[in-house]
Amino acid sequence: MLHSLRHIRAHPQLLLLTLMIFLQGSAYGSTLPYLSITAIQELGMSDQAYSVLVFVTSLCAVTISVSLGILSDLMGDRRTIIMVMAVMGAIGYGAIFLFPSIPVFIAATAIIIPFFQSVSSLIFVSVRAETAGLPSRDSAAINATVRAFVSAAWVVMPAAVGFAFASSANMMGAWGVAALCALLISFSSAFLPARPAPDRTAGTSRAGFLSALSELATPLMLARAVSMALLTGTIRLASTVWPLILIADLGGKTGDVGIVAGLIALFEIPFMLIWASLLKRLNILVILAIGGLLYAAFMATLTFATSPWQLYALTIPAAAGAAALLSMPLTYFQDLFPGRPGLGTSFNPINSFLGNGLTAIVFGTGAHLFGYSGTAWLGVAMALAGIFGLVILEKRRPTAS
Repeated sequence: MLHSLRHIRAHPQLLLLTLMIFLQGSAYGSTLPYLSITAIQELGMSDQAYSVLVFVTSLCAVTISVSLGILSDLMGDRRTIIMVMAVMGAIGYGAIFLFPSIPVFIAATAIIIPFFQSVSSLIFVSVRAETAGLPSRDSAAINATVRAFVSAAWVVMPAAVGFAFASSANMMGAWGVAALCALLISFSSAFLPARPAPDRTAGTSRAGFLSALSELATPLMLARAVSMALLTGTIRLASTVWPLILIADLGGKTGDVGIVAGLIALFEIPFMLIWASLLKRLNILVILAIGGLLYAAFMATLTFATSPWQLYALTIPAAAGAAALLSMPLTYFQDLFPGRPGLGTSFNPINSFLGNGLTAIVFGTGAHLFGYSGTAWLGVAMALAGIFGLVILEKRRPTAS
């Protein structure tokens, strides 16, 4: 744990990239908790229009992130891409802050800001490139440690922004904060190497863009993506279900929801560092399986809760499982293509997109047929199915070209 932190501190480029990912998380943490409130309550969008906006935004984000991830391998100069994409984020967030209206909100959220969302993938690609000369498990541990700073931003920013603009008529100031974060990322990227050294594990192979896309679309790779989406989608499903159980079934208050969410995010940070340190001893698939089982146990136990305080007690196993499922998939996918971090990282937005889709289907079906507690048990089944799929597919791990 401390070894990874010391390594990051001793290498200026890694330290800079860690700062940038914290700023990226801060931009998300400033706006995403208030996205639906701003769109529907403050700007007057309908629920249906907002649902369409979320879907279109997700589709644009995954398309852009995958394309730029592959292009970053082919171009090499990730600094320029990050700088431009961060400026796009500043433009998108700034437009909403300065010109709050439904047309501006839709255009910025669905078309411009998805370019900024690709910055996080490109930062992790750069982290992987910076650690390419290290043993695989050391590189993976540093990756997971850097990921913990995203959670740190989520612990700090939602509450800080909510407190800062509590007396304002609306939450548009949150988009101003996000624009500032994007500008700081663009400024920071100027200090990255103009053209990073070629990945030392890459060999001489340089797959073309269409060839790389075809590698992502092979049945084996798609099966891995679906299995991982089943596993990590349990986090999205649980984050939808447990607040409803807490309020509707246990008689909790909205304040309890905020406190429980904050505690889980806070506890995730030390657990991410612990999982990162365990990578030196355990295979990454073992950590994913343990994390998945812990999270499945959380969801199962959730259904037996009879009082709000019991949900507070469950924040520790929830955080332990979520920490593994949030920090390890990126490294898992990058390890499939060790010489091409951009291609491996492209799986992360695909995983997110598939996870969101599976969660929507499971929640919509489960809540209607089985209620909230029954939906939690469907989440347990999702986690077990994802673990089973990854274990079976591990026997067919490809050799990277």
